[in-house]
Amino acid sequence: MTPTEHCRVELKIPNDSRALGAVHGALQHTARHLGLPSGEEEKLITVVKRLLSSALTSISENQELVVLIQEHPNRIEIVLACPGNGPEDWNLKRPLPGIDQVEREVSSGRTYLKLVKLLPGAMGSSSSAN
Repeated sequence: MTPTEHCRVELKIPNDSRALGAVHGALQHTARHLGLPSGEEEKLITVVKRLLSSALTSISENQELVVLIQEHPNRIEIVLACPGNGPEDWNLKRPLPGIDQVEREVSSGRTYLKLVKLLPGAMGSSSSAN
């Protein structure tokens, strides 16, 4: 059954690793709402938390990260925004487990990382995630 209501969550994460629990909860809720299998849910959450943990070490005490989680009928999109050029591992020299598509952009003094997780049954429709 496909959910008919989709939501968008925006979280502003201060430079405090305890705030990653809010991201974990929001991703878990979204994944379960859209029917993502538990193994894929865990991979998604692990990758996002790892990227955010790395980003927290690259920002100053008074800066914050922004996390946008958006539901779509065939995918989950997570946009991570970090001041400056972002941490080194945001240069994505290796694939991210559990993530189907990745885009990185630097604009207006911020680095944006867009992660796309396709939902079950949407694997053949990756072109619709753009």
